[in-house]
Amino acid sequence: MLALAGVVAYRSGVTLADASARLVHTKDVELTLERTLSVMRDAETGQRGFLLTRRVDYLQPYEVALAELGTQLTELRTLLADDSAAQQPLAEISTLAQVKTDELARTIDLMRGGQTDQALAVVLTDSGRVAMDQIRTLVERMEDDAERDLAAQLAAANDARAAVTRSIAAATALAIAILAVLVLVTRRDSARIRASEQRLATTLRSIGDAVMATDELGHVSIANPIAERLTGWPLAEARGKPVDEVFRIINEDTRGSVESPVTKALREGQIVGLANHTLLIRRDGTETPIEDSAAPIVDDAGRVLGVVLAFRDATERRATEQAMRDADRRKDEFLAVLAHELRNPLAPIRQATEIARLPTATADQIRWSHEVIARQVGHMARLLDDLLDVSRITRGALEVRKSRVDLGSIVAAAVEMARPPIDARGHVLEVNVAAEHLQLEADPLRIAQVVANLLTNAAKFTQPGGRIRIDAARDGGNASVSIADNGIGLAQDALANIFQMFVQIGSPFERGEGGLGVGLALSKGLVELHGGEIEAHSAGLGAGSTFVVRLPLADGQGESAAPAARTTAAPHAAGLRILVADDNRDAATTLAMLLELGGHHVDVVHDGSEALDAISRARFDLAVLDIGMPNVNGYDVARRVRANGNGITLVALTGWGKGTDRDEALAAGFDEHWVKPIEPSKALELCAAAAAARG
Repeated sequence: MLALAGVVAYRSGVTLADASARLVHTKDVELTLERTLSVMRDAETGQRGFLLTRRVDYLQPYEVALAELGTQLTELRTLLADDSAAQQPLAEISTLAQVKTDELARTIDLMRGGQTDQALAVVLTDSGRVAMDQIRTLVERMEDDAERDLAAQLAAANDARAAVTRSIAAATALAIAILAVLVLVTRRDSARIRASEQRLATTLRSIGDAVMATDELGHVSIANPIAERLTGWPLAEARGKPVDEVFRIINEDTRGSVESPVTKALREGQIVGLANHTLLIRRDGTETPIEDSAAPIVDDAGRVLGVVLAFRDATERRATEQAMRDADRRKDEFLAVLAHELRNPLAPIRQATEIARLPTATADQIRWSHEVIARQVGHMARLLDDLLDVSRITRGALEVRKSRVDLGSIVAAAVEMARPPIDARGHVLEVNVAAEHLQLEADPLRIAQVVANLLTNAAKFTQPGGRIRIDAARDGGNASVSIADNGIGLAQDALANIFQMFVQIGSPFERGEGGLGVGLALSKGLVELHGGEIEAHSAGLGAGSTFVVRLPLADGQGESAAPAARTTAAPHAAGLRILVADDNRDAATTLAMLLELGGHHVDVVHDGSEALDAISRARFDLAVLDIGMPNVNGYDVARRVRANGNGITLVALTGWGKGTDRDEALAAGFDEHWVKPIEPSKALELCAAAAAARG
C-alpha cells in the first residue's frame, strides 16, 4: 500500500511540480513586464524633472532607469523564448522603448545645450506619450494572456495537489501507526539535543571573540557570527572545508606562511598559546591583524575529536601600541632637540659674557657682546614661550583676547614680524591682500603670531633667493590666508603628521634649521581656538609648500570698522621713582640698571619685608615685585600695601604666566602682571604707561 501510494504520489507530484514551475514562470513574466513599464516611467519622470528644474540630480533616476531597461528587456526575451505568440508584441515593445528613450535623450541633450525651446518642441510632438501609451497597451495585453495561462496552470496544479493529497492520506494512515512508536522513543532525546544546540548557539553568539570548531580532520564544523565576519566565510559555506582554506594566516613581519594553530593542536593534542604578529587573510583578500589560540577536543579515551579555535581582531591594540612607540620616539627626539636648542644660545652667551668681562675688551667688543646676549636670550625666551603656549592649549588653559580687527592689519603685523629672516635670506616676498576690509573677531596678536610663524617657516625652508607669496582674501564665510613658497617642499607622509606635537621633518640631528617642532602644533591650536582650520599642501620634495589658514568672518563684517588709535604714554618728565624687589640679585640689578638708563630713579631690595619697609618709608611711583620672595611673598606685599590705602602702581614680575596666575595677581592688588623674561623696550613702555595711568 505504501509503495502504490508512493507511485501515485510521485506521478501526481511530477504533474504538480511542472504546474508550479509554469506558475512561477508566468508570474516572473508578469513581474518583469511590470518592472519594464515602471522603469520607463522612472526614466520619463527623471527627464521631466530635469526639463522643469534644470537640476542635474533629477537625471539620476533617468540614468538608473536606462541602465535597468536593457536588463528587463533581455530578461523578457529569455522568459518568452519558447512562447512564439509573445514574440511579436515583445518586438513591438522593444521598438517603442527605443523610440521613447531616443525622445528622452534628445530633449535632455537639447536642454543641456541651452536649447530650451527646441527641447519643449520635441516634448510637444507627443511622440513620447504615444509610444508610452502603446507600450502600456501591449504590456496590458501580454499581462492578460499571462493571467489566462496562470488560471489554467492553477487549475492543473489544484488537480495534481488533490491527487497527491489523496495518496498521501492513504499512506499516512498506515505510516502513522508505525511512526507513533518511533516518535515516543525519540521525543525525549530530540528535545535534549535541541536544547543542547540552542545553548551552544547562544553561548557562541555571546562570546566576544571569534570561535571556530573543527572535526578530527581539521574541517570546519562550527563558527560563531564574529568568526564569520572576520573570515568573510558564512558558516553554511565554510562547514566541511579544511580550516586552512577558511582561516588563512601569514606572519605580519615576514609575510611568510604560518602553521595553523588548529594543525598544531591536532598534531600535539595540546593547547597552542596566543600568537602575535599574525595577519588573517579574509575571503575577499583584505588583511586583519589577529591574536589566536587553539585547544584540542578530547574524549574520555584521550582521542582528539577536533579543535576549538579562538581569535580576535587586534587592529586597534596594535595601532595603539604603534602610536605609543611613535609618541615615545618623538618624546626622546624632542628632549634631545630641546637640550640642543637650549645649549646653542648658552654657548654664545657664555662666550660673550667672558669677552665683556675682559679688561682688555674694547667698547665695540663690549657692545657686540651685549647684542649677542640680547639676541640669544630672546631666542631662548621664544622657545620657552612656544612650549608654554602649547602646554596651555593642550590643557585648555590658553586665553585669547578677541576684538574686531581687520585682516589686512594682521597680515601687515605678521609680515613685519617675519621680515628679518625673509630679508636675511634674500627672499622675494609678494603680499596680496583683498581690497575689501575683511573683519575678524580674533586675538590680533595670536593670529599675527600664526601667520608670522608660517612666513618664518617658509623663509627657513626655502633656499636663499626664493619666492614667498601671501594671499589674504574672502573664502565664502571665512577669511583665507595662504602662504606659498618654492622651497624644499614636503613628502606625502610628512603632510599627514606635520601639525603633530614635536614632529620634525627628517632626522632631528640632521636638520639645517633650528626649532623644537612645536611651531606648527601651536599654530594649529591657536587657529582652532578661533574656530578656524589650517592645512598644508605640497606636490612633493623640491616642489614648495602652501599653508592655508581659514578663519570665520565677523558678523556684519562688511561694515568697515575704524581701527582704534594707538597711544603711547610719555614718560614722566623728571623720571619715575621705582622700587624693584627680587631675591634674584642679578635679575633685580639688571632690571634696575635698565630702568635707570630709561631716566628713572630705582631702589632695589631682595625680600618682601624689605619691600614693605621701603614703601612705608618713601613715596614711590611704581613698584616691581617678584612673587616668590622670602619672608613675605609678592602677593602678601601687594595685599598689605593696598590695605594701607597706598595707591602706588604695583607690577607683579614672575615666571608663572597662566591666566589663573594673572587673575590671582590682580586679585591681590597688582595693576600689571609681567612674565619673565620681559623685553627691555616693553619694560620701559609699560612703566611709562603705568605712570600715565596714575595721572
